Amino acid sequence: MNLGHEDEQREFKRSTSEMKEAMASIASILNKHGEGELYFGVRRDGEVCGQDVSESTLREISQAVGNHIEPSIYPSVTHERTPEGKDYVKVAFRGDAAPYSCAGRYRIRVADEDVLMSPDELRLQFREVESSVNPWDGRVSGKTVSDVDEETLRKFVERGQGKGRIPFGYTNAKDVLERLGLLDGDNLRNAAVVLFCPSIYTGLKMGILATHARTDILDLRQEAGVFFDLVDKAEWYIITNTRNRVDTFTSGPSPVYPEIPRDALREGLMNAFAHRDWQTTEAVVIDIYNDAVEILSPGWFIKGQDPDKHLSGESKSSITRNPLISRTLYRSGDIEAYGTGIKRIKDLCDEAGIEVEYVRTVDGTNLVFHRNDPFGRSMVVDAVPDNPTSVGTNVGINVGIKDVRAAEAGLSRTEFAVLSEIIADPHVTAAEAAAKLGLTERSIERAIRGLREKSLIKREGSRKSGAWVVIGEDE
Repeated sequence: MNLGHEDEQREFKRSTSEMKEAMASIASILNKHGEGELYFGVRRDGEVCGQDVSESTLREISQAVGNHIEPSIYPSVTHERTPEGKDYVKVAFRGDAAPYSCAGRYRIRVADEDVLMSPDELRLQFREVESSVNPWDGRVSGKTVSDVDEETLRKFVERGQGKGRIPFGYTNAKDVLERLGLLDGDNLRNAAVVLFCPSIYTGLKMGILATHARTDILDLRQEAGVFFDLVDKAEWYIITNTRNRVDTFTSGPSPVYPEIPRDALREGLMNAFAHRDWQTTEAVVIDIYNDAVEILSPGWFIKGQDPDKHLSGESKSSITRNPLISRTLYRSGDIEAYGTGIKRIKDLCDEAGIEVEYVRTVDGTNLVFHRNDPFGRSMVVDAVPDNPTSVGTNVGINVGIKDVRAAEAGLSRTEFAVLSEIIADPHVTAAEAAAKLGLTERSIERAIRGLREKSLIKREGSRKSGAWVVIGEDE
């Protein structure tokens, strides 16, 4: 009888003569996965070779676990027998109090081996234990109300009122923060610092890369600031450096369909910041490749949370690393209840034909949106029919990722950026575009004139209440 292969959660031992090594394996599996199985009387290739099993054998195994592994666990130790009559022992174990030591040493499972944990890995595990009991975002910081960006807080309250989740208006920062449970005496809790205080540290890195080898960087930007501004900047960077499709209809502004559904992108970015490990100074990283957009957030999913189960909808667990940050963002409507947002990302991407997945990396959690038609032209404007019908026509404007490609389409860098803003928001004003792009209004207006002269955009409606429409001409 063969039980298969050893892996990260299953270990085989020929007999109880390997008891010491078996205990080390149990501890290392617990430190990596929190549960697993170990078998005595089974060769490494999974073939049951058998061994003598008695009541004293089962007791010896149970006592070895109790004497060698800390904190204590209480495994299931059972006598098994193959159809051929060979006896062996199955030890099923689980525990949620990692890190576990065996004889005072800490190991972690790597493939089918038990590897000594590095000091950094051990410190991280102990920190996670402390955070599960006393979450970092609820702890009191050294900052006070005077450190808060009041305009950010005011807009937050307005969004919450609009969602019907904040039943009071803005009065002053101290009063609002107390009502939100973000203040302890005169000091802010860490959640308030994260959400409403400007940071001088780089919180966001964004880049466009030619290959996954990361040796050819086409663009690189770093940003510091307030939480919500960083999310906005990340969203804008991705939207303006990926393709967008525009459909034209008989009247009104043309609807725009970003390559990656905007709501899915926004949810993914919010999650990347909200659920990240804030006890590290590492930044959220946006990498744009020709075949994928990746959002890297410091820290992997906490124990008990499986990203694949969330994507499939099998799990709706709301346990999070930062419960106070999550509850606060829910009140403003910036995120939905944790556990449902990930499935929403998957559903939106499925509808758009975009494959999405979470990948564990050395640095944390990588949300990957796989791009379709990665080698398509960066700027494609199909012909608009003389008499568009109510059904609509695919105009197919694809905003690419290289400025040189924009130049091939006859656009300057500024025109390219302004067109991207108009695609993202047909109602954008010159002043708003200037603020987002860090340019003067005169530069924006000059770019708009250029886009109109190239017959790429037109204005419908008045200057105040109208909107931009992206159009195309036969090339």
